[in-house]
Amino acid sequence: MNNRRPGIVVSGLHSGSGKTLVTLALLQGLEKKGFAVRPFKCGPDFIDPRFHEWISGRTSVNLDPFFLSPGEVQALYDRMTEGLSGGVAEGVMGFYDGLAKKTSTYDLARILDLPVLLAVYSKGMAETLASVVKGVRDHRPDTRLVGVIAVQTGSPKHGDILARALEEEGLPPLLGTLPRDESLKLPERHLGLVDVRELDRSGQLGRLARQLDHFSSDWHWEKIGGFFDQSSGESLAVRSGPPHSLVPGTRRSGNKKKLRLGVAWDSAFRFYYPENWSALESRGIEIVSFSPLRDPVLPEELDGIYLGGGYPEHFLEELSKNTSFLESVQGFHASGRFVYAECGGMLYLTEGPVENEQIRWAGLFPYRFRMNARLRRLGYVSAVPVGGEGWFSDSSPIRGHFFHYSELVAKNPASEVPPGFLVDGRPEGFRSGQALASYMHLYFPSSPHFLEEFVNQLENIHSPSRNSSHI
Repeated sequence: MNNRRPGIVVSGLHSGSGKTLVTLALLQGLEKKGFAVRPFKCGPDFIDPRFHEWISGRTSVNLDPFFLSPGEVQALYDRMTEGLSGGVAEGVMGFYDGLAKKTSTYDLARILDLPVLLAVYSKGMAETLASVVKGVRDHRPDTRLVGVIAVQTGSPKHGDILARALEEEGLPPLLGTLPRDESLKLPERHLGLVDVRELDRSGQLGRLARQLDHFSSDWHWEKIGGFFDQSSGESLAVRSGPPHSLVPGTRRSGNKKKLRLGVAWDSAFRFYYPENWSALESRGIEIVSFSPLRDPVLPEELDGIYLGGGYPEHFLEELSKNTSFLESVQGFHASGRFVYAECGGMLYLTEGPVENEQIRWAGLFPYRFRMNARLRRLGYVSAVPVGGEGWFSDSSPIRGHFFHYSELVAKNPASEVPPGFLVDGRPEGFRSGQALASYMHLYFPSSPHFLEEFVNQLENIHSPSRNSSHI
């Protein structure tokens, strides 16, 4: 191991190229070889990291150059791999692709100065693989492409042909293959891979882990291990239990916290940046999990609640039938305490779906929602909270992303609900009393000012200087 940062980036030529399977095989295989590695995900994603966590037992961290400066990305990676052998970072889309400029997997690998392992969908391919790999490597002179994993190979002989094609052209070597096999397919839905807990209940995850172990057994692990720190890494014997990000209610310290934030966490609400929780905890907030599906009421003594995104549209009746919990949310809002919601969490605060008015949800906002077959919005966003007396100031933007298929339909087009944010000068989201909601998934560490204001809402403290500006 040299003095470079330990770890590797997994990329592909396009979405659906097998990056996630290769990443899972690497995480599992490296652990079996005695390396303690941290999973990462390039870009905004809530599904892939849960698979990383399932197979590695460690929280997977989003690394996004849109949310953080290069120095902040480096510091986050270094902090999260401290004491470990390094990290495995799964890329986004194709290697040079991103939702905005300088947010691609290539950009992340360059910022971290990490080597790149290219997953290539190789069905029906032979010597053409060499031209593809050469094009990716040479498109940018500072690309550190160190190896290839061929996905969807037809046979061991096919793998030999691909390896020879790379070797004859003096290209980075073939370090392994994953064959065409039904057991290696991960089901998908409109937001990407199906939630890991659904597969866990069906037993598919255990079968997948065994198959990945089998098919990666002949990978060039000595070569792969050379990119990691072999002198570091916690003992596998002391690593136990689920990663913290899987169960927000377990993220506690020995100190009594002053403020308590409830976070919705069940099969309907799963989409959060764990870094948001860490940022809040660093400011003295205790994170307490609750389930709108299962719990009869909200936990006691909460100062605020946070409803993240997820798949609430798949639990229409279950959420509607839990009337005691809906009444608990309504009462919490009526008491003047802070309610924050993103995307699917915002839908839960509407009256329910347009298609079935028998389904009634919290109704904090006078809207119903409609699911669409086509994606409504996808991309990064920079938003400014709309200021008001005793509310967020409107001076500092925060970054996040959109990804949703639903749209809102006003119950009464004449009714006006104050916007919660401005995006490019246009209203986004809603405010109702002390409730703030929008379609945006916000990355709290991108705006220390927003974090401070968020904590202020939990404390219900409003500085005189801010109040006076609205008199």
